[in-house]
Amino acid sequence: MKKVELLAPAGSLESLYAAVQNGADAVYLGGTKFSARAYASNFDEETMTKAVEYCHLYNVKVYITVNTSMKQNEIGEALEYIKFLYEIGVDALIIQDTGIAELVRRNFPDFEIHASTQMTVHNGEGALLLKKLGFSRIVLSRELSLEEIKYISKDLDIETEIFIHGALCISYSGQCLMSSLIGGRSGNRGRCAQPCRLPYGIINKTTGKGKKGYVLSPKDICTIENIKDIIESGASSLKIEGRMKRPQYVAGVVSAYRKAIDEASCQLNYEKQSNFKVEEEKKKLLQLFNREGFSKAYLFGNTGRDMMSYRFPKNTGVQIGKVNKDLTIELKENISIRDGIRFGDDGFTIFKIVKGSKNVEEAFIGDRVKLKPTKYKSGDILYKTSDVKLLDDLSKSYSDIYEKKNNLKLNVKFKIGDPVTLETIYKDKSFKVSGEEVQKALKKPLEKEKVIKNLNKTGDTAFSFIEISFETFEEGFIPVSSINALRRELIDKIGEYIKNEGKRTLNKGLDLNVTSKKELKSQINGPIVVVTTKEQLKAAEECNIDNIAVELFMRDYDIDFKNINCPNVYIKTSTIIKEEFNNVCREIEEKLPYIKGIITSNLGIISKLKEKTLIIGDYKLNSFNSYCMEFYKDILDIATISVELNKKEIGNLVKKAPLPTSIIVYGRTELMVSEYCPIGSAFGEKTGKTACSGECTKGSFVLKDRKGEEFPVKTDKYCRSHIYNGSAINLIPNLEEIKGLNVELYRLDFTDESYEETLSILKGYKNESYEGEFKGFTRGHFKRGVE
Repeated sequence: MKKVELLAPAGSLESLYAAVQNGADAVYLGGTKFSARAYASNFDEETMTKAVEYCHLYNVKVYITVNTSMKQNEIGEALEYIKFLYEIGVDALIIQDTGIAELVRRNFPDFEIHASTQMTVHNGEGALLLKKLGFSRIVLSRELSLEEIKYISKDLDIETEIFIHGALCISYSGQCLMSSLIGGRSGNRGRCAQPCRLPYGIINKTTGKGKKGYVLSPKDICTIENIKDIIESGASSLKIEGRMKRPQYVAGVVSAYRKAIDEASCQLNYEKQSNFKVEEEKKKLLQLFNREGFSKAYLFGNTGRDMMSYRFPKNTGVQIGKVNKDLTIELKENISIRDGIRFGDDGFTIFKIVKGSKNVEEAFIGDRVKLKPTKYKSGDILYKTSDVKLLDDLSKSYSDIYEKKNNLKLNVKFKIGDPVTLETIYKDKSFKVSGEEVQKALKKPLEKEKVIKNLNKTGDTAFSFIEISFETFEEGFIPVSSINALRRELIDKIGEYIKNEGKRTLNKGLDLNVTSKKELKSQINGPIVVVTTKEQLKAAEECNIDNIAVELFMRDYDIDFKNINCPNVYIKTSTIIKEEFNNVCREIEEKLPYIKGIITSNLGIISKLKEKTLIIGDYKLNSFNSYCMEFYKDILDIATISVELNKKEIGNLVKKAPLPTSIIVYGRTELMVSEYCPIGSAFGEKTGKTACSGECTKGSFVLKDRKGEEFPVKTDKYCRSHIYNGSAINLIPNLEEIKGLNVELYRLDFTDESYEETLSILKGYKNESYEGEFKGFTRGHFKRGVE
C-alpha cells in the first residue's frame, strides 16, 4: 500500500515546528500576500526560506498557498514571488487562480502545482480536465462522499488531497461571494469575514413561519475514527485545516492523526498494531476546538441539521458540570488554575479552585468545587474551553525544534598518524570529513567511549547517530574539541546538501505574453437573457430578445423547452453537478440540436461538451485577469468576468483578454451554493440528504440577517440550496460607461422576478436606461471593487 501523506497547516513558524515535530509528512503555508488566509501570521521571505530549509531537514514537503484570485495589476508581482518560491526549493504551489496556473506551467514547467479546493473540483471530468492541463494534484471539494473520492482517486488514477479535520465552509469553496457582496471582504481574496457564523432567521414568506439560529454554521470535521476507510479511498494526502489556529492546536491535531494513520497502516499491511486509543485522542481534539461537537462532513452522505452548530458558532469546549444552588459544581472533567471556562456566551479564566475550605491548584472528576471568579449562577452549564495542562504538554512537544532526529550510521577511522575521518550515508549519498592527525598518547590515550560520547552530542541538530562503528581504532590522542568540530562539520555538510538540493535557478526572463483575442463566435448580437420561469420567458419573448438562456436545474423550472420563441436558445447549468453528472450530460446532449450553446462554470461540463457546442464560461469561474482566460482559451468561446471587479479592473482585464468577454448587467448574484439545505434542516422533521422533507416546495424562503436584510433561498432539482443577494445588480444606468470598456456580451439574469418585474427591467435595458427609481438594486462591485 502506498504511503499516505499527513498534511498539516502552518500559520506561523512556531506552528510549523509543532507540525514537523509531531509527525506531519508535509506542511502548507502562505506568504504575506496571495494567500487565502490573509489574516494568519504568514511568512515573509526570510522566514519562508527558513521554513523550507527546516522542513527539508526532516524530509517534510512544503506547499505554498498562492490560492487567491488576482487582479490584472497584481500578476507581475505574483509571478516574481513565485520565482522566489521556485528558487528556494518549495515543493509545490496550491493555486486557485487559473491565470497563475497558466503562467506557472509556462515559466516554471517543473514546478508542481496543486488545484486548490477553491477551484471547486467535485466530479471526475473536472478532475481529469485539470490533470490534463498540468495540475499534478487535485484538492477535492469537501462535499464529496468516500465513494466519490474513491472513484476519482482510484478509478481515474488522479492524485487527490482531502480534508480530514478542521473547519468546514457551508458553501462550496470558491463559490462563496457572501462576505464579498455584503462587506467587500472577498473569500476568493483570502479576506472572508465569515458571515456564515452569524445568526439568521430562515423564513417562509408564504406562511410566515420562521426559525432562528446559526443556521449556516457547520461543526468542524473530525474523522479520527474513520482513517482506515479514508486511506482505502485512495486519497494521496490527508489534510488538516487550521492556519489560523495556535501552535498547540496544530501539535495536538497532527499528533492524534499521526497515531491514527500509523495504526490504520498497520492494520492494512497486517503488521503489529500500536496502542492507539481513539477515544482518548478524540477527547483531546474536542478539548482543543469544537463547535457543539464534530461532524463527518459529507463523507458518509449526511447533510442534515446534525452537522450544524445551531446554538453556538465558536469553540464550545468540553462540559465540566452544572452549577448547583450553592454555586458548587460536581466535576465531569479535571480542571486546573488558568483553565478557560465558558457559560452561555460569557467566559472567564479560573484564578482559584475552592474544594471544601481549601484552595487547590487542580481538581478532578467527581470533586465538588467552587470556581473564582464566580461569574456564573445556579443552573448554568460550564464548559472548559482551554485546558492549560494540555496546552503546556503540547507546547513541550515542539519546544525543542530538533527533538526528532534523522538516524544515521557513522563509520569512524581513528588511526595514529592518520587524520580522523567520519563517514556516513544519507539518502544513498556518502558524506565524509577528515580532521587532525591522531597523535601517539604521551600520557593517557583518548578512550573509545569518550570518542563515542562526543560524537553523539547532536542535540541541536536534526540528526543522531544510532550506530557508530570503527573501521580502525588505535589508542592515540586528539583534543576532544577537534572531535566535536569534526562532528559539527559532518552534520553541517549534510545539512547544507539538503538545504541546497531542492533549490533551483531560473536563467530566463518571465513570459507574461497573451495570445491575440478570439473573435466572438458566430457574432452573437444583443444581450443574453437568463430565465428560470415561464413568466420570465414570456417577458423576454415579448421584448423580442434574440438570445435566451434557460436555467434547467432549479426546482421551480417549468419551461417547455421545445416551445421557446427565440432564434438563439442556450442552456445555463448549475455550478455544481456531482453524482447526477452523467444524467445531466445526457439531458443537455438531447437538446444540442436545438441550442446555440451552454453557460456554465462546471469544469466537468466544459470538458465533456466543449467540442459539441459553444461554451460560455460563467462568472463563478472567477475570471479575475486575462491570464485566467488564457488558461481556458482552447476550451471556452466566451468568458464571463468576475462580479468582484470594479470598472477600472474590468477595463484592465478586457484590454488583454484572449477571449471575448461577457459581463452581468442585471441579476441577483448567487452568494452561496451548498449541499446543505437550511430550509429542510430548519423545518424538516428528519435529517440527511436522503430524507429530504420537501419543505422547500411549500413556499418562498429567505434568510434574514441581524440588520433585517433578506436573502432569497432557492433549491435545485438535486436538493442543493442556492442563496442569492437580497438586491439584484443593476448596471443598466451605467451602460454608457460599460460600452467604453469594450466588453463584447452583456447578460441579464432572472431568478425570482415576476413577469412584470422582468418586463420592466428588459424595457429599461432596451431603452438603455432604467426609468424607475434605483431602489432595491445594487451596483455590486462596479464602483467599489474588493480588497
